[in-house]
Amino acid sequence: MQERPTTDPHRPQYHFLPPANWMNDPNGLIQWKGQYHLFYQHNPGEAVWGNMHWGHAVSADLIHWRHLPIALAPEPDGPDAFGVFSGCAVDNDGIPTLVYTGVAPPETQCIATGSDDLVTWTKYEGNPVIAGPPDEFEVTGFRDPKVWRDGDTWDMVVGSGIEGKGGAVLLYRSPDLINWTYLRPLHIGDADKTGPMWE
Repeated sequence: MQERPTTDPHRPQYHFLPPANWMNDPNGLIQWKGQYHLFYQHNPGEAVWGNMHWGHAVSADLIHWRHLPIALAPEPDGPDAFGVFSGCAVDNDGIPTLVYTGVAPPETQCIATGSDDLVTWTKYEGNPVIAGPPDEFEVTGFRDPKVWRDGDTWDMVVGSGIEGKGGAVLLYRSPDLINWTYLRPLHIGDADKTGPMWE
């Protein structure tokens, strides 16, 4: 499967592409020990959307990329059985950590920690770290977490949508990337103007 695309004269040589098959959203771009790591939504088995994994590549200059083994794959009995959806990467005091949406359903937020070279990833045994959206809303989606540290705490925004209102960004806070507290909607849009779901 990987040999045929590399000989295709129409295959871009400059922009990043997976070894073969489907890719979409870039995830978790992080600089780690002088190298840039790119994760991305990837179906390793077919050239269509589905069976979402996290592909992985590394670069010294953001131009020349070397493919690495798949970072995250769905687990049949896990909270990501229907797909490992988008998320981000953070440095948690020297521990590389991926924060991502697992789909079983429902959509939940999960974490995984990496080896020092970022090649081997271990999903947290207590996943999901957020088991679903807040009970106060009927949502149209709950995915694609983005996380950052602010002093001694971590903040997370999750893309969502509130039925009858519109797309929304939900705000969470944690001391350790594991125990999260829902705070409030950071912003709620107008479904007629900005759509029913924000990713």
